[in-house]
Amino acid sequence: AGLRLRDQPGLSGKVLILGGEAEVFKVEDGPQEADGYTWWYLVGPFDSSRRGWAAVNFLEVVQGP
Repeated sequence: AGLRLRDQPGLSGKVLILGGEAEVFKVEDGPQEADGYTWWYLVGPFDSSRRGWAAVNFLEVVQGP
């Protein structure tokens, strides 16, 4: 279980990684609409290899430093 980050916006996108429950990502692109969801392109602030598209329904906004 975890946040599925995909190679493209939409449910047919290949899952690249699973994000952890408390993991923080930076929004770098979006929004894009696909399959009834709004998708944002996220990148890990400390590990840029952790990246992909995620549906907004499973995200929570947090304040930066």
